[in-house]
Amino acid sequence: MFISMIVILVSLIIAYITIPPLLKKGEKKTIFAFSILLFIGAILNIAIGLKINIPSPLDFITFIFTPIRKMLLSFF
Repeated sequence: MFISMIVILVSLIIAYITIPPLLKKGEKKTIFAFSILLFIGAILNIAIGLKINIPSPLDFITFIFTPIRKMLLSFF
């Protein structure tokens, strides 16, 4: 739980430092993208801190490309 609080605090500090200059420049799309990525990063870090098993992106890539590899190898 302590790790979750630290991750949230650090995320808020990052947002506090980054968002005001973007607001002054009128970068609303950048703020939106930044907020989404910061939120996803914070959630993943909290999950890692709570010892939740997060699958690797490589598992998805392997799932997609293994049948393609087998099909291509069958041609040769």
